[in-house]
Amino acid sequence: MSRYLIQSTVDWQFIHSSPINGDVTWTPSLTTALAYGRIDDLDQVAQIAEDHCDRNYYVVVDLHNMPEGV
Repeated sequence: MSRYLIQSTVDWQFIHSSPINGDVTWTPSLTTALAYGRIDDLDQVAQIAEDHCDRNYYVVVDLHNMPEGV
């Protein structure tokens, strides 16, 4: 299972690929991010962040390292 999401620290939106045309876009919806924005590995995360994020204004969410009860 894909385990990473990229989230902006400016407006807290998540990056994902559009289900309509595949373009990279942003969404405030965690549900949409979980459906279309999960990333398989850190190399992909680094490339997507380099291509689509403002420098140092994003966080990587590790879905396999969430606190219990979340």
